Amino acid sequence: MKGLLIKDIRLMRGQSTILLALLILVAVFTGVVSDVSPSFVVAYITIYLSIFVASTISYDEYDHGYLFLMTLPITRNKYVNEKYIFGILISIFAWCVGMVAGTALLIARDADMAAGEWIGSNLMHICIAWVFMSITMPLRLKFDSEKARYANIIVIGVILAAAFGASKLIEYVPEHITESAGKFFAALGDNGIVALSAVIAVAALLISYICSRRIMAKKEF
Repeated sequence: MKGLLIKDIRLMRGQSTILLALLILVAVFTGVVSDVSPSFVVAYITIYLSIFVASTISYDEYDHGYLFLMTLPITRNKYVNEKYIFGILISIFAWCVGMVAGTALLIARDADMAAGEWIGSNLMHICIAWVFMSITMPLRLKFDSEKARYANIIVIGVILAAAFGASKLIEYVPEHITESAGKFFAALGDNGIVALSAVIAVAALLISYICSRRIMAKKEF
């Protein structure tokens, strides 16, 4: 598995250096010319680069790459393990890069925010990146690159539609239920909400990982 990690890191380094530079420039430029929060810079870089991890599967598929990989001392389960470990590492790396760029923008704006509050408010972006990764990874293993692209669009569209529908349904929820929910989240506090988000993100990754292992076990090369 160490060999697969080295392969993907080198591949990512060769393919994403320009992409990462563009992400930083676009995010910082957007923050400079508009009123978006510096936190947007962190979210933009973290989530986008994390989703890009799934593209490494395309390079493995190219020119019957799977057949070659499976002749090495690599099992299908080890392959899936490496992809998720690699994705988690890249998301953390992207978050660190985003934090540097976002902090620079924060300082440039002379914004007054405590370091703990700034870091805590941005930890949520790693959770969001993991949720997106938990969606894209099984789809990418299940379908080829073209079909996976459409599948991702459909799934994200369904999620957005469900979120929009839920926001409309809340208007019809009894007031005492919404008040109870508000009190629950208020009691959790910022740290509690981040912890709850982390639990949800880890659970999504675990479910995604189980699905990916099953998909890979049945995959024909």
